Amino acid sequence: MSHFSKARATASGFTLAEILVVIAIIVSLVALVIPLNRKLRDRSYEVKCSNNLRNIGVASMLFGTDNNNKIPSTTHQRRLGGKSWSVTLKEYVPSIDFRCPMDGDKNRPYSYLINDFLTQNPAGAPELNYSYFHRVVAPEQTFLFAEAHDQYTSSDHFHFSEYNGLAIPIEVFATQVAHDRHSGSANFLFVDGHVECLNKEEIEKRLQNPQRSFVDPLPRTTLNSQ
Repeated sequence: MSHFSKARATASGFTLAEILVVIAIIVSLVALVIPLNRKLRDRSYEVKCSNNLRNIGVASMLFGTDNNNKIPSTTHQRRLGGKSWSVTLKEYVPSIDFRCPMDGDKNRPYSYLINDFLTQNPAGAPELNYSYFHRVVAPEQTFLFAEAHDQYTSSDHFHFSEYNGLAIPIEVFATQVAHDRHSGSANFLFVDGHVECLNKEEIEKRLQNPQRSFVDPLPRTTLNSQ
């Protein structure tokens, strides 16, 4: 090929083979970037959800300070003159967000529910009354709020108190709690105010050992006096 022909080939731009190589590289990069972006997005949602629960914890503590150390109530306590936590906590932190950005139900007003073991005389165990912060023996081990399953929309609280002193099967727990919403894990707000993101294995381990006080606050004594 003459010098003139080489110059014309160079001036004509990329060859087909070179274009195909560039396209393959771009496709490979996109295949890497999309999952990374998804992971970053999901992680940001998890952090937002965790912050929501921390704010619920702060509001709950403020409510307790003003109400003789009482834990916020549920709709069941309206018969006792109380209001649901979804109403009272807004009075303490008006900007509080009750929704997880990954909640599959876009219509319900809140993604989080309160542990019914911590309500006054809960259904299934009416003799119990752990509805005051000082009655929870291990506040760092007992969860106060957790993420509700997408299809569990009928209440502002969970229904586990019938498992009084018993291990709760993970299959039962998973019908109410969104235990794998965040990449196989879920956020939990504990009575002492801290938040943990627990995977299914850790959740099941705590459920199978009632002495860990994960759901049931223990001990098995009836407390009726303030």
